[in-house]
Amino acid sequence: MNQEAYRRELEYLIQYAHDDWLGFSVVSGTVGGLLGRGASFEVRLGLLLRIVGDLQDAGARPGDLTESTSEPFLPWRADKAEASTRIAAEVERHSRLPDSGDVCWFTVP
Repeated sequence: MNQEAYRRELEYLIQYAHDDWLGFSVVSGTVGGLLGRGASFEVRLGLLLRIVGDLQDAGARPGDLTESTSEPFLPWRADKAEASTRIAAEVERHSRLPDSGDVCWFTVP
């Protein structure tokens, strides 16, 4: 994988999380774009978790969208390691990279 391409994609995702709620379909698409076809599920999951960790390092938090107009985003009460473990378990349960809404959303609160 090209590290410069990874950096550009990560910067895009970080900006997205600053501007709006970042859904998993965007993150999954980034993984697919960086790895191309033929990468194993384990390799794709590894890159997904790397991106998730880097997003969290940049201030993005995983959480859930709510019905509330006053608090439409509810961040998870989890540190980076706990969030990554939870995301990995959810992704493995789906046996595929998730779409938006399957696991969580990201935003910079």
